[in-house]
Amino acid sequence: MSTVLITGATGFIGSQVALRTLEAGHAVRFVVRREAQTDKLRALFPTYTDKISFVVIPDITVSGTFDTAVQGVEYVIHVASPLTSAGGDLLKPAVQGTVSVLESALKAPSVRRVVVTASVASLMPMKPIADGSVLREDNEIDFTIDKEALPSQPAMVQYHASKLASYKAVLDFQSAQNPHFDIITIHPVYVFGRSLIQESAADLGGTNGLLFQALMTETNAFGHYSGVHIDDAAVAHVRALTVAKKEDGVQSYLLASEKKSWKEVYDFVREQFPSLPIKLEPVDRSGYDVDASKAERELGIQFKGMEVQVSDVVKQQLELRAA
Repeated sequence: MSTVLITGATGFIGSQVALRTLEAGHAVRFVVRREAQTDKLRALFPTYTDKISFVVIPDITVSGTFDTAVQGVEYVIHVASPLTSAGGDLLKPAVQGTVSVLESALKAPSVRRVVVTASVASLMPMKPIADGSVLREDNEIDFTIDKEALPSQPAMVQYHASKLASYKAVLDFQSAQNPHFDIITIHPVYVFGRSLIQESAADLGGTNGLLFQALMTETNAFGHYSGVHIDDAAVAHVRALTVAKKEDGVQSYLLASEKKSWKEVYDFVREQFPSLPIKLEPVDRSGYDVDASKAERELGIQFKGMEVQVSDVVKQQLELRAA
């Protein structure tokens, strides 16, 4: 039985990744920021108490902070993303958190593979890309970031920059250190589906919150519908541990189901949930396409479509509101 160190397991994606990792038969060592979070994770996974353990690390950006945590583990899945600091900087802590994990893994001979949760934004330049462009894992990327202007930019722009810079840090680490372990990065588009951690309607947030808001309030933050189901995102992380082929350099995988129009989303919701007072404006803006065939081919992912993604989000929100 292999031991997997997981960061960020109290979040939407991390909790599902943890569940799938445990279901696959691995033992899991959770990294948490506060001791109180251990109770929450024990409650989430009551049938796996004999396979879970915990390490409390208040600040994952500190160099060497994972040195003890990684000892004796075969795999690391780094999902955690540092919160915006008091000064509003998201870029520096995001990069340092990722590098900190990699540097500590370099000191642990037992580590065989590190999987890092990135984003489709990690493969996109900060400047707009041409409509109809196809994103693939091997596209050439412009990593230029205007760091002086960044603090005054909207939150989503800062998030994009943090993901782009973190991915570059991974590539730079691989190039400079040539580590004894493999590095795999996972790049999902917007992740939707039933949440393990949402306990009430008031807890709605993240990508599920953006989707539900788009349906209910005429506020659509998306240019077009591009999603991946949370189950597929979680399974991809776990399969990346053992199924992904060993290659030179960093192995990257884009995750996305078939692109849909908002008209298709609108029609589906109106048909499946006729009593739901949706206000979605089914207007699409041109954008990019995502080629996720590598994950289909190498990780064996058969992506659940828009219908399952949207249905799972809406059903959970209706259940919580009824309760």
